[in-house]
Amino acid sequence: MSQFAIFRHYPDLIYLDSAATCHVPDVVLEAVQHYYQQLHGNVHRGSHRLGRLATQALEQAREQLAIFMGAPAAQVTLQASTTAALNQLADHLPVTWQAGDEIVLSWAEHHANILPWQRLAQRYQLQLKYIEIDPVTGALGAWEHLLSERTKVVSVSLASNVTGAVFAVQPLLQRAQQLGAWTIVDAAQAAAHVPLRVTELGCDALVLSAHKAYGMTGCAPLYLSERLLAQLPPMVVGGGIVEQVSPLSASFIDGVQRFEAGSPNTVAIVAAATAVQWLTTQDFTQLQQLRSLLVHELQQRPWLTVLPSGENATPTVAFYSTEFHAQDIAIWLDQHDIAVRAGHHCAQLFLQHWQLPAVVRVSLGIYNTEAHIQRLLQTLDAGWALFSSD
Repeated sequence: MSQFAIFRHYPDLIYLDSAATCHVPDVVLEAVQHYYQQLHGNVHRGSHRLGRLATQALEQAREQLAIFMGAPAAQVTLQASTTAALNQLADHLPVTWQAGDEIVLSWAEHHANILPWQRLAQRYQLQLKYIEIDPVTGALGAWEHLLSERTKVVSVSLASNVTGAVFAVQPLLQRAQQLGAWTIVDAAQAAAHVPLRVTELGCDALVLSAHKAYGMTGCAPLYLSERLLAQLPPMVVGGGIVEQVSPLSASFIDGVQRFEAGSPNTVAIVAAATAVQWLTTQDFTQLQQLRSLLVHELQQRPWLTVLPSGENATPTVAFYSTEFHAQDIAIWLDQHDIAVRAGHHCAQLFLQHWQLPAVVRVSLGIYNTEAHIQRLLQTLDAGWALFSSD
């Protein structure tokens, strides 16, 4: 915790909401300050020193983020958010849609990976198919029967933002590609916890959120496969991506920068690169130990039910009580300086599928300790003792 300024400001805070956003280590804050004090300019277009320095900082950051993703830098474009990237992909994938074509998702998707496809399906009379999530194990269910020659897109999360389950998506993606479908991965929840090797995964696109990996909001690296990069048109048009403009048409630059119209959020990109470099130097084994401890202890309390998360999971745990609403539990914890999240977690279909109105989510970060877990458990027990009808 000593690496994080926010906990020096709030020394009593126990922050258990890192799946929503991670707090930022000092080294990232220092990189932000250094950028604004010594490097700030607009990239790719300035004819002065600061423009060149900012451009160099952005392209070096792209290189670092590409290494983190296991991808060539020439295939990583820098977007504003995972939500924006998924919307843009849905709108611009090189598919000649026909009524009855199919898009395959899973029941565990975040709304950001459902709503763009719903809108597309409504526009072209497409069919949406959903892969089951095993209610006993929490793992990805059978998908083979959902793929067909009409499957044009498979878009799935690498990890659940509710349970933390890490899904075995590689066989699914590779089979979908064999059928000619475009394959997309939402890695927002996985990036801080699962080694990314995009070129081995079998995906045409993979996007992550830097602020969920100890960076800042405003940067979402998006990997594009060679075949998608060759066919995908610019998804947003404007300054910085054109070769020539006439009154009726325009021609665009080659390369991944053609997906980065306008002035980028360079400081967020620099912060993201610093964050992933820092991330690779940290020992996260303690987080899995803390998660195991938490799950074990919650399961000892008969008034709580823990959602299953499969054999491999991020340090995220979801639970609910038939005695108390999830929001009441979260408010009680907040009154004791413990920050969790309660609700449907932008995954209404998932909770509806499991017939749950809301759950409490505890998501751990590198700054959490066993003492935090014990405080959480003690506070839950105190609430149960005070408010239980028994």
